[in-house]
Amino acid sequence: MTNNKLHRFLICFFASLVFFPCLTSTTAAQFSYSSIPLKVAQQSYQQLVQQGIDNYQRGNLAEAIAYWEEALPQITVAEDRATVHNNLAIAYRETGKLNPAIKHWQQAIELYRSQGEEEMKQVIAELLLNQAQAYSDLGQYNRAIKLLQPTVKMEFPQQEQLTKAAVKGALGNAYQALGNYEQALKVHQEGLELARQLNNPSYISMALNDLGNTYVSRANRYEEQANSALLEGERKEYNRLTAAFQEDRAEAKELLEQSVQSARGLAPSQELRALMNLNRLLQKTQGKPTTITSNWQRVKELLPAVPDSREKAYVLIQLAENSQSQESFQILTQALAITRQLGDARAESFVLGTLGKLYQTRNEYAPGMEWTRKAQFKAQQINAPDSLYRWQWQAGQILKATGDSGKAIAAYRQAIATLQSIRGDIINASKDLQFDFRDQVEPIYRELMELLLETPTAATKGETSPAKAVVDTLELLKLAELQNFFGDECVQVALSQGEGEQGLQEQNTVVVYSVVLDKFTEMIVRSPDGSMSNYRVAISKQELEQEVTELRSLLERRQTEQYWPKTQKVYDLLIRPLEAKLAASKPSTLVFINDGVLRKIPMGALHDGEQFLIEKYAIATTPGLKLTSRQRLDQQNLSTLSLGLTVARPPFAPLSNVKAEVTAVKEILGGNQLVDEAFTLANFQSQLQQQSYPIVHIATHGKFGADRQTTFLVGYDQKISIEALDNLLRSRRRGQPVELLTLSACQTAAGDDRSTLGLAGVAVRAGVGSALATLWYINDESTVPLIEEFYQQLSQPNVTKAEALRTAQLRMIADQEFDYNHPAVWSPFILIGNWL
Repeated sequence: MTNNKLHRFLICFFASLVFFPCLTSTTAAQFSYSSIPLKVAQQSYQQLVQQGIDNYQRGNLAEAIAYWEEALPQITVAEDRATVHNNLAIAYRETGKLNPAIKHWQQAIELYRSQGEEEMKQVIAELLLNQAQAYSDLGQYNRAIKLLQPTVKMEFPQQEQLTKAAVKGALGNAYQALGNYEQALKVHQEGLELARQLNNPSYISMALNDLGNTYVSRANRYEEQANSALLEGERKEYNRLTAAFQEDRAEAKELLEQSVQSARGLAPSQELRALMNLNRLLQKTQGKPTTITSNWQRVKELLPAVPDSREKAYVLIQLAENSQSQESFQILTQALAITRQLGDARAESFVLGTLGKLYQTRNEYAPGMEWTRKAQFKAQQINAPDSLYRWQWQAGQILKATGDSGKAIAAYRQAIATLQSIRGDIINASKDLQFDFRDQVEPIYRELMELLLETPTAATKGETSPAKAVVDTLELLKLAELQNFFGDECVQVALSQGEGEQGLQEQNTVVVYSVVLDKFTEMIVRSPDGSMSNYRVAISKQELEQEVTELRSLLERRQTEQYWPKTQKVYDLLIRPLEAKLAASKPSTLVFINDGVLRKIPMGALHDGEQFLIEKYAIATTPGLKLTSRQRLDQQNLSTLSLGLTVARPPFAPLSNVKAEVTAVKEILGGNQLVDEAFTLANFQSQLQQQSYPIVHIATHGKFGADRQTTFLVGYDQKISIEALDNLLRSRRRGQPVELLTLSACQTAAGDDRSTLGLAGVAVRAGVGSALATLWYINDESTVPLIEEFYQQLSQPNVTKAEALRTAQLRMIADQEFDYNHPAVWSPFILIGNWL
């Protein structure tokens, strides 16, 4: 028996780096080689394996895969089969075929585990690391973390400590991608300390790089929150957040500069990686142009010495985007040759798409479309929807520019269908900053809606009306927004329970959609009989945002009447044109599905010069009909769990009227209450698990910010995050849903129109039918009579939630004794979701 050696490539993927701005995280690789004996008698099998290794080392990945696939069925020794599975996984990953790579790593792991030998644990740890990185490449960071968390806790012998450092790096990058920066920084710092203990310059450089990238991401979040605080007039919070993001950026710059210094003298790819990340930061922060130019020049000097790889191809793409036009074509031609030599269809798709974009920006649409079509075809070949949708979108833009509206609409719809097919994987792929969604996903929906409205003839082929086509697209966008905000698929479950347009005629409901686009806003009215009409608000998005933001600010000022002119102006813009339609329909309820900045104001506070809109109609809002289930409350069982906080929980002030509020709720509806010391997370959960409560009423400070991290309620013992609240509501007794969640002292961030997504989404995710919440903080003696009237009306036969809220608000408007008639008092209460 001949006992040759079979190379086993164990790749420690350590440092994540986004080389291509439109690409989800591209991972750099650090290779190490080892060998194990091949325990097979047939020389031919060994030759197949060796030929695969030879081709791999020459960069002929497709040929290597073919040889190993041919050899695999003929190998019977478990350890040797595992070795070839690992080789195949590595090669598949390098050619962009991540799902086959994950499958082969899983088979290798199972084979090694079947051996039951202690020394196999370290091999398994390395394979789990590689598999986790492949999941991260797909944007499935939670799955990556699930694999890496137990791996990092394993006992590693001294000679394998570098593997532990690599696991920490991969784990930190996954935490960073999910926006868990504190945990990411902790793990990356541990990895850096371990690399320094081992005195390994390569791993030190990569750990510095990862730490720097994490500080960059956290700084970006702080900056966005600071901008929101400024718009809300929270100067102290703005100053705090501004100092925080400036400090993080300074720290990031220092770490990335250290990474560049540490990488000098190592493999050129390491210095290249550090330079690229440093330049990304310098460009964002408007660093010295001479430094940025010098760094790009150094990148060009290093590239010839870097072996051809996917990483090199992505570096060339970014280099092309930062070069002069003609030079860009030359650089991309080089990148294309590398990807084709490697057989990396995924990377080739991005090179082809970038070439198409380059021609598009030069208004050379024919070659732009040719290259874009090639990019689409390549992405389809390898079933890569996360790149395919980009090229379908790009094709739509080119077709629109050339005046072919019909084909452009088809291309946009293909892009959206591709996004829907992968649902959260792309929407959540860059959750460290949800603004990526605004840049890379949301515009597709908005550009399609604008195209449908501007070319109604092209839009109506096979459609009832362009308005219906726009509404269908808007509903998909609302689903995508909520998925992005919450970062999971729970919203998809709610979609399956929604009722869409069913029953609207019987319920005599008119639905009003708003679509806020750059040049105009479209209002679409769906009558109870299903007919649709639309009209245009001929002001820009910027102008509308200014008007609505000013109105929101004025509505909150209880001491003044300055809101009158502004609320009438906004009424004239949005509602006046549909008055005749509403008068003809005589609806029982108006349901608004608002878009953008319009989510920040209560529609009931709009005034026609004689009446508020709430004085004419019961009003509700919902994120989308397809996300809304509609069943009436069982008014024979309105038992309520009331929770409240009256005492101060710094920095939050005491709420002196909460005690009277929760007492009134219990007197009207019955049930139990948890106030102050009793209002703990554990008690809350215990109550929901022990007893059925159709209504949960929470009177405490709450903030609904621009993202999940700035969205919370205040309990006695701790802040309750939106995830914790969701888990609590879903922990209720099986088969006993919470039909109404009331949040009577919360506020939404006025500076960001996404903040209301938290209000809408918390009910949708947890399967709660409706939420009654406040857009801004209002908790004084006026809250109690409004809440009392609402619940008294709700307990009456055949009264819907929307009607109950309207009656309560009308009582406040009619008040002359206690000055409760100002919209600052009654209008922030809005009903979200099921209005019945």
